[in-house]
Amino acid sequence: MIMRLVFILPNMRKLILFTLTFFSCALCHGQIDFIESSDLPLFVITTEDSNDIPDEPKVAAHLSIIYNGLGNRNHIQDIANEYDGRIAIEKRGNGSLARAKNSYSFETQMSDGENNNVSLLGFPSENDWILYAPETDKSLMRNVLVYELARKMGHYAPRVQFCEVIVNEAYLGIFVFMEKIKRDKNRVDITPFEDEQQRPEDGGFIVRIDSWWSPSMGWEATPYDYNGSERHILYQHVYPKPDEITDEQASYIKKKFDDFEAAMFQVNEKNQELAYKDFIDVNSLADYILINEFTRNPDAYRLSTFMHKDADEEDPLIKFGPVWDYNFGFGNYCCGEHEHSEDWTYDNTWWKFPSQIPFWFAKIMNDPNFVSIMHQRWQHWRTELISCEKYIDQIDQWAEVVDEAKERNFAKWPILGTNVIWDWNAGPSYTDETDFLKEWICERILWMDEKLEDLDQALLGGSDFTFPNPSGSIFTYNFNAASSGVKAIEIYNAAGNRVYRKKVSVSEGFNQIEFEDLDQSPGIYFLKLEGQAFQKLLIH
Repeated sequence: MIMRLVFILPNMRKLILFTLTFFSCALCHGQIDFIESSDLPLFVITTEDSNDIPDEPKVAAHLSIIYNGLGNRNHIQDIANEYDGRIAIEKRGNGSLARAKNSYSFETQMSDGENNNVSLLGFPSENDWILYAPETDKSLMRNVLVYELARKMGHYAPRVQFCEVIVNEAYLGIFVFMEKIKRDKNRVDITPFEDEQQRPEDGGFIVRIDSWWSPSMGWEATPYDYNGSERHILYQHVYPKPDEITDEQASYIKKKFDDFEAAMFQVNEKNQELAYKDFIDVNSLADYILINEFTRNPDAYRLSTFMHKDADEEDPLIKFGPVWDYNFGFGNYCCGEHEHSEDWTYDNTWWKFPSQIPFWFAKIMNDPNFVSIMHQRWQHWRTELISCEKYIDQIDQWAEVVDEAKERNFAKWPILGTNVIWDWNAGPSYTDETDFLKEWICERILWMDEKLEDLDQALLGGSDFTFPNPSGSIFTYNFNAASSGVKAIEIYNAAGNRVYRKKVSVSEGFNQIEFEDLDQSPGIYFLKLEGQAFQKLLIH
């Protein structure tokens, strides 16, 4: 449409005519059903000829973002002051595509369709974005809580901002504006492939485990028989993209994961408890499992499971994350056991191909060394980030952010007190949803405290083998030996590095060895006598 604005300037003989051309503009909108203004940013999207937004491919549209700053009103007729330009947009998701309220993926573009890297709502400059529709999560905040936790742990997770969305003059409710997972210095910061002659080991990769798959998207790992069931894993290339990755790059990253899986299969079977540390970043895996177990995410490990690896020279280890898609977490999976805050989720064997949980999550959770590392990190995050009181405060704060807009959202989508699909129905009000979320999280924290301690003690034998424990540089190691002879005693730190070794003479039956020369900093260690299992040692 074309608007002509005519201004006659005083003390000037000329009439100055300004012609402004718009594809669409916020000024053009009249009153929209459900909304005139908001305390949240407004995303106003108009497609060409007001056509529907398809699943794929992306279609051209105009986006106006109206945001007048924290604490100010954002009126539907305000001039777009955050973004006012072309985008390409499509629906996104798998099962959620059948729902009435859809999520969207969009790119900010120049007028000629080229990428337009911009900073939106204070996020670092980029061109790929997501408008996530929290429909099955009636608290609206499960993904927001999890991404915030991961970022505070020091891992990249998408930045988020609540907003309200209007598409072709139809109000669609509350959405979460967020970053799309991709390689970028401000997102998954791995070395890019910028030269056709670049060796595969000189760049970074992002891969994903998911059930939505085809041979052109990635590869199927070697099947492993685990506890009587054959486990298949389907990997997808995320970066480089499936249609851009070279044969050499694809072969390289596949071999990395083949070698990792082979090492994991040996855990607790051929005394290879520490073999996997040559392939993965143990701390990132520990945090990744903690987040998925804390949320008791029913999709964990088998869907939307991202991993990434940098160039060998930068970091040769596979890292786990970014975290993604927790709308069914925190007890929001009905109707079965997941609405209860008990039990593990890492080895749910009822999932069938093509969405089985990889065998190596259960394998590593049976490794004493790893479980103690994970337990130690849980105790650290409990002190720093995770407590019932902290989460009650966080939920109240986010509920305050959406307090006004939630009324419009649930007027548009009257789903409170119902089951949308597989989600849990906590009650007929929004307060019922947030109260359920608080109660569930508080109960889950206590369950994690108890069960991680139990698992750690069960696998490592607790403190029955050293006295005192915690220990200083002087302590006594008590044990029973099946035979006499000269055996090596080794001590490893929490990262799996050996920090002490000496040979001792032992007798068949009960033995007692005094340590007086151990000079190590405080922390969790693992003592191993040749032919015996690892035992945990706490040094203060």
